[in-house]
Amino acid sequence: MKKNNPQGTVAFPLSEFTARKIINDLAENHTNRIRWSKQIKERMLERGVTTGQVLALLKSKRSVFREGPYLELNGDWKFNLKGMAAGSIIELSVAIKNHADNPTSILITVWVH
Repeated sequence: MKKNNPQGTVAFPLSEFTARKIINDLAENHTNRIRWSKQIKERMLERGVTTGQVLALLKSKRSVFREGPYLELNGDWKFNLKGMAAGSIIELSVAIKNHADNPTSILITVWVH
């Protein structure tokens, strides 16, 4: 994948495979395109989850889709990823925007299981 621009895809509906490919690329090469909502920042602090754990889960090829990806009314694709990061099982709620040509993501919230 190109280092300068994230790789988009015109897939519809967005599959788990394609969503993982996009989020892995963003986490590996384009962290500036990952937005951290106020909600996730508060929950991370409250639940003792680090930025490193969140990025590790986003980069993981072994994380499990617990929900989605599904299309929201605003055109975003939303999904929940669950996996192991630094000894904790965490789950993230993520939205991908502009998946076809200029992907970015928004991290919505996090849980610790």
